Amino acid sequence: MVVRDYQNSDRERCLSVFDSNVPRYFAPEEREQFASFLDSQPGTYLVVENGTELVGCGGYAAHADGTVALCWGMVQASFHGRGIGRLLLQKRLDRIRSDLTIRRVTMNTSQHTHTFFEEFGFVVHQILPDGYAPGLDRYEMSLVLSADVGKNRTQAL
Repeated sequence: MVVRDYQNSDRERCLSVFDSNVPRYFAPEEREQFASFLDSQPGTYLVVENGTELVGCGGYAAHADGTVALCWGMVQASFHGRGIGRLLLQKRLDRIRSDLTIRRVTMNTSQHTHTFFEEFGFVVHQILPDGYAPGLDRYEMSLVLSADVGKNRTQAL
């Protein structure tokens, strides 16, 4: 598996990854938002390739208040359960931790994946029933990074 920075030529393949996760993980109406996100690139966005196949994507965007928001992380549905999501999240967190000014990582996800993020120390702060679409709840989560360097920077809020 290769993790690299997103390029404009990855757009359609990232949309295909999104489509493979509808409707369980994303609502169909979110596709336009994701496409706009890919076009605007408000932060760092990464892709995961297995040979020539793009099998995952996800990014993050820094804010002036010292926080970073994880953005649009996903894995091709036929590749779920193979550790690609874990690899992608770890790569994003490693890059975030390398910036010692970042103190907190925020994100939102659904009821289907919040426990995955809890394994990395993320804490649920709010649950919005039907927050994305009917039957697709929104979980607001965060991870506080301590001032220590390296992987030991992580602590629960």
